[in-house]
Amino acid sequence: MDDKKKIISLQEQEQRRIANDLHDTTVQELVHLSQQLELAQAYMDKDMIQAKLEISSARRNIKSIIQNMRDTIYQLRPMSFDDLGWKLALERLQQEIQDKSDTSVIFNIDDLEGVDHLILISIYRILKEACVNVYKHACASELVVSIKKCEENIDIIIRDNGRGFDVNKVRDNHFGLQMMKERVELLSGTMKIDSTGEGTVIHINISYV
Repeated sequence: MDDKKKIISLQEQEQRRIANDLHDTTVQELVHLSQQLELAQAYMDKDMIQAKLEISSARRNIKSIIQNMRDTIYQLRPMSFDDLGWKLALERLQQEIQDKSDTSVIFNIDDLEGVDHLILISIYRILKEACVNVYKHACASELVVSIKKCEENIDIIIRDNGRGFDVNKVRDNHFGLQMMKERVELLSGTMKIDSTGEGTVIHINISYV
């Protein structure tokens, strides 16, 4: 598959993932919200206290839906890249993962000044997918991300001490890992995954010249 077809394929997969996320989260949450408001309306004439409790719960759900939509928009275009630049965008990602989990998150990131903007965005998306996978699935207490800029390559190591997984069974069937792999290949890079019951290490090497 040539590079143009790879880009199109990657875009289509990203759109499918976002559509699935919206269906599985936002749409379901809106259905539940509608049911809550109908229930609150039914309670109005019979039990005002219960009606107020339902409305209070609905307000919390609305805030959650708004945040989910913001997250989806952010995935479409990581605006912090345009607003803040590479370093602060990574700091925001680190804080986001830290806030969403009990995992200790450590980033050791070299200055990638001079690296093409599209490569930086691709690396960011790869890191985000890897980090999200850790806090959702690994049950890890620690996540360490290292990015080193060498003479012609960028060396990335993502390491966690979670429960690990069977790489041979999961690699070709896990949407997130497949997206990471295709992004790396599009950058003419390599990705290797080692996983045991004591954690997972993802090693990525990308040429930037």
